[in-house]
Amino acid sequence: MALAFLIAGCAVQTAAPRPSQSPNATGEQTATPRPTNAADDVVYLRLNDGPTAAIVALDARTGDVLRKLSDGAVSADGRSVYWTDFASGDTRTIVHVADLATGKELRSFTIDGYLRPAGNPEMFNPLAGDGRLTPDGRHLALMNSPYKTNDEWIIKLAVVGTESGALEASTELRGQSTYNFLTFAPDGRTLFLEQYGEGATRTRGFDVASGKLFDLAGDGLVTTGFRTAAVLSPDGRTMYRFDAGRQTTNCTSTDGPTCVPNAVPPSVVALDLIGRRATILRLPNAQQSDDFEKYMLWSLTMTPDGATLYAANPALGVIDEVDARQLSLRRTAPITVARGRDDLLAAIGRAVFPVADAKRYLVGGAMLSPDGRTLYAAGHDGVAVIDTATLTSRAIWQRAHQFDTLRLTTDGRRLYAMDNMAARLVIVDTASGASLGDIKLRYVPAILRIDAGR
Repeated sequence: MALAFLIAGCAVQTAAPRPSQSPNATGEQTATPRPTNAADDVVYLRLNDGPTAAIVALDARTGDVLRKLSDGAVSADGRSVYWTDFASGDTRTIVHVADLATGKELRSFTIDGYLRPAGNPEMFNPLAGDGRLTPDGRHLALMNSPYKTNDEWIIKLAVVGTESGALEASTELRGQSTYNFLTFAPDGRTLFLEQYGEGATRTRGFDVASGKLFDLAGDGLVTTGFRTAAVLSPDGRTMYRFDAGRQTTNCTSTDGPTCVPNAVPPSVVALDLIGRRATILRLPNAQQSDDFEKYMLWSLTMTPDGATLYAANPALGVIDEVDARQLSLRRTAPITVARGRDDLLAAIGRAVFPVADAKRYLVGGAMLSPDGRTLYAAGHDGVAVIDTATLTSRAIWQRAHQFDTLRLTTDGRRLYAMDNMAARLVIVDTASGASLGDIKLRYVPAILRIDAGR
């Protein structure tokens, strides 16, 4: 926690070297021009700016902030952002719709209550839109900031029509559990939540027509372990998550060498958002880990046609290729392990912040090149570069960094990778793996869009 606050206290500035100082003819010191990064892109990202979050557009060459918008729900096409403001003594919510590229407000509408775009944007994959809007942009999920009274959590949930501005459904959830928003069904009839409580996480549904919470069908809906950010199929119908299983705590028998650990192997969970049913694919037991730091560093990514899903964990040295439509394991292979640093500075860091590394949560931790031949995946250190035809490692880039989120330019020539521990956004040339520069930033949970330069 102390380290998180330390990161949040950093300022937005270009991470270029300080101007060099050299004496002129009169003996005075003069500053050389500030170096710039070798990229002309405009990068849109979610920035946790101290107590508030914002969406900013950055000039990748200089690190300058071109525009800053209030944080909100981003449409699936990355063009619009929906953010809220309040009126009438905070008894009414104004929903503003703005163009992400220009910051220009397009329209607004008002509803009763004090609500914000639902959920925590760090807890699901925002790279194809962040789930709080249906893919067609016609329905928006809103929630209040949960609060506790009389030993009960109170959470208000609402769905509004973005075209009409009308309230389509609302409910108030009371009890010992808290909830986080996951995503919508593409038809807007159901939204999906995670329920936390009683030592487990349960996936549940909310029926918009009836305004009622309900249990889903199938396996893999309850976990006591860790799950990755979600990946949606191209048609928006299926949501995939990687469940890292449950670490070994003891044995189910005491027969000495025959003792069987009680670990639960990792799995891929596919949730049919229309059929409201989950299916689970169990993965090899050997991929389960009792190293909590590595255990959390799984990432998912999907081919554009929705046929193939990759699950990668370079920290453990493994990659799985999954038939997404049949939910079956095609191939699994070992890859080069990106090992933790053993230098003195890393040792001191582990001594001062012994659990800091275990707090990483990868959002968009794996990216496919536009031609589908190369997979980039964040590991314990650096980015693993994997050949998808052979499932073998080509290289590990930028080993000095521990990345939390990745994003490629549309042409695949540059990879933007955020190291929140170091507060650096690193620009990587995908032809060589060399750094094209970096930008110093506060905590960035997601890179939302990149408008490529040259």
